[in-house]
Amino acid sequence: MKFRLNRRSLLRGMVGSATVSMGIPLLDIFLNENGTAYADGSRVPVRFGTYFWGLGLTDTPAGGTRWVPEKIGSGYEVTPELKAIAGLKDKISVFSGFRAIPDTKPNLVHWSGHASILSGTAPSTTSRFEAASFDTRIADAIGTSTRFKSVNIDASVSRRPISYSTRSGSTFSSPDVTPLELYNRLFGEGYQDPNSDNWQPNPEIMLRQSVLSAVTDQRQALMKSIGKDDREKLDQYFSSVRDMENQLAVQLQRPEPREACILPRAPEELPKAASVDVVNANTKVMARLLAMGLACDQTRVFNFVHTGGTSETYIAGERKIYHQITHDEPTDTLLGYQPQSSKLAGLVMEGLGAFLEELDGVKEGDGTLLDNCLVMAFSDTGYAKIHSIDNIPILFAGGAGGRHKTGQHIHEEGSSVTRVSLTAMQLAGAPVGEFGTGSMRTSNPITEVIA
Repeated sequence: MKFRLNRRSLLRGMVGSATVSMGIPLLDIFLNENGTAYADGSRVPVRFGTYFWGLGLTDTPAGGTRWVPEKIGSGYEVTPELKAIAGLKDKISVFSGFRAIPDTKPNLVHWSGHASILSGTAPSTTSRFEAASFDTRIADAIGTSTRFKSVNIDASVSRRPISYSTRSGSTFSSPDVTPLELYNRLFGEGYQDPNSDNWQPNPEIMLRQSVLSAVTDQRQALMKSIGKDDREKLDQYFSSVRDMENQLAVQLQRPEPREACILPRAPEELPKAASVDVVNANTKVMARLLAMGLACDQTRVFNFVHTGGTSETYIAGERKIYHQITHDEPTDTLLGYQPQSSKLAGLVMEGLGAFLEELDGVKEGDGTLLDNCLVMAFSDTGYAKIHSIDNIPILFAGGAGGRHKTGQHIHEEGSSVTRVSLTAMQLAGAPVGEFGTGSMRTSNPITEVIA
């Protein structure tokens, strides 16, 4: 019997008395001649994510660094604190010299840096942003056809969940904080294999969508009967209801098959210690689950926190946490930098390296999942000892589906971090021409990395 091969094909067999099926990888036969799109013309989707770690990388009082390459442009050298990403150097662009500009506002330690990068506006107070984080604009542009508009993850093993994704500036998204939580979100109740021939709409989802539709239908009458301030509050509330309704509608439509999608096994719970080795292990497991969630098209936008701004990580056996070490450790007069802080920075970057390797390990189209992603990795500070918001380390990883000219070092001394943020939005596919306010307002993306 001849096997009929297409994007939805499954290999079937028996294990004992049980029937099993297995998806087929994304073969050349399914793609166009260039391997950049499916044969029917639909493109392999671009995904976008942020990756945050606290306390920056190591600067020195004399102005040098342990992470900024000397060479500008393509072919930059691997510096000591970038060794963990050396294997993927050609898929990563490094941005140095960029700074948050607070204008007349104070530098709010461990907050002003990433708040400026994400919202485009220097914050007036800790624990809130002055505007929405830009990942929400990307999610609105590319995240509407997936089960989850975006997914938020916190691998830090912190005392409280950490998320920097916000639509209002004051309320932040609730992240998944363990591998099992993330697994249950992506592959638990409501998940249906996009490669299955037995896909069918879930009646419970149909009911939930009809209830939300009724609420939406009543919205207009309610809005006419209340005052301006209440209308603004309800408009924000109903916007979230509409988003939920749209995501439920997605689940009632048969998804496009994703040949790279393989249902992973449920993970075991990891230790709860915040030592850097545990956080990195947590990061690796959650990255593997996220990678398959992206491959299975459960979401196209994510926000990942490795450690918060005031990182509580430590080296196993040491008494002080990373945050305290950056402040207490003197600069070694011979080396010209803080050796213990630099060691911890290198270990933290190992977490990023492992994260990106998981994305790069999933074959997709003529490349990998990472080639179809843009991951913007960044921190909150440049020189942690003095809470500097100059020279904040920022990296782009992944090809963004061919849009990102990878493997470059871009240095802009004193330029606003919002230029990098605007560039990320445009590479990810958000229709944005300007970003930021005050001195950080810009319509000038970094064209050197745009294909």
